Amino acid sequence: MKIKGLIGAASILIVGIIFGAILVSGFGLVRPSLADLNLGAKEPPVKLDADASSFSQAFIEVASKVTPAIVQITVVSERENPHQDWFFFPFKDLPKEQKGSGSGIIISEDGYILTNNHVVEKASKVTVGLSDKREFEAKVIGTDPLTDLAVVKIDAKNLPVAYLGNSDDLKVGQWVMAIGNPLSLTSTVTAGIVSAINRGQLGLIRDSYGVENFIQTDAAINPGNSGGALVDLSGAVIGVNSAIASSSGGTYIGYGFAIPINLAKSVSQDLIAHGKVSRGYIGINIGEVDDAIAKSIGLDKPKGVIIQGIVEDGAASKADIRAGDVIIEIDGRPVN
Repeated sequence: MKIKGLIGAASILIVGIIFGAILVSGFGLVRPSLADLNLGAKEPPVKLDADASSFSQAFIEVASKVTPAIVQITVVSERENPHQDWFFFPFKDLPKEQKGSGSGIIISEDGYILTNNHVVEKASKVTVGLSDKREFEAKVIGTDPLTDLAVVKIDAKNLPVAYLGNSDDLKVGQWVMAIGNPLSLTSTVTAGIVSAINRGQLGLIRDSYGVENFIQTDAAINPGNSGGALVDLSGAVIGVNSAIASSSGGTYIGYGFAIPINLAKSVSQDLIAHGKVSRGYIGINIGEVDDAIAKSIGLDKPKGVIIQGIVEDGAASKADIRAGDVIIEIDGRPVN
């Protein structure tokens, strides 16, 4: 009787162990050890050659070296309320302040920062955040609505300074990177190519004297990128990100626009030295030379600009310039 009892107990124990193992493994409670895990393929599907690795490294180095010279700009401005004088209007007591943000480029070790006019033009308070997390209150040194550029200043020393390149050397198809703070996401880098140069007549600067000579790029530019840097693969700043092409005025849909850095350098120097930009006006009304005009005056192809009128008592009226003249070049540089 004892032997039968032991055999019965052993059988029950063995069945229990087997059933428990099945039950546990069925519910995934028996897991392999870390040493037994071997996930994914053993090698990448493509081995980059030296050229491909070098190309990728160029983007990495530019992002690393240039990002510290790009700042986040936060502004507080007075909210315009068209209903504030309506005594019975239910929302006449809306908050009087609103916040906005953009980007900026450090252009001197002692704290001068280049940005867009539309970022700071109505600001009552400007705060600059550096890549090392420090924050400074900034003073607006000067603004230029006609180019959508501005300069602000913070009280700091030994800041990382961006290298300002030569936008006249830009070529369509050239790789570029946009660095800024889109949608309040700090230190964001996007890449693309120069899609076109000398873009004008876009209506992005709503002034008859506005200077529109944009670099067009398909590097993603979004709200908050304004005032940030467009750089080439040497890390040189070749443009100031400014505008978005969007039917809704919203976010990126394929391409954006940057102000050429050569124009930005000239404007920023005037703003720092004088607080404003002093411009000379030639005193002429000009138009594009189309194919019909080119053929009528014997040009081999459409080029230059045609003078449509002379402003009375302007500079041109005192020189040997007449309506109907075509300007082909100035100081050896083609005019188109």
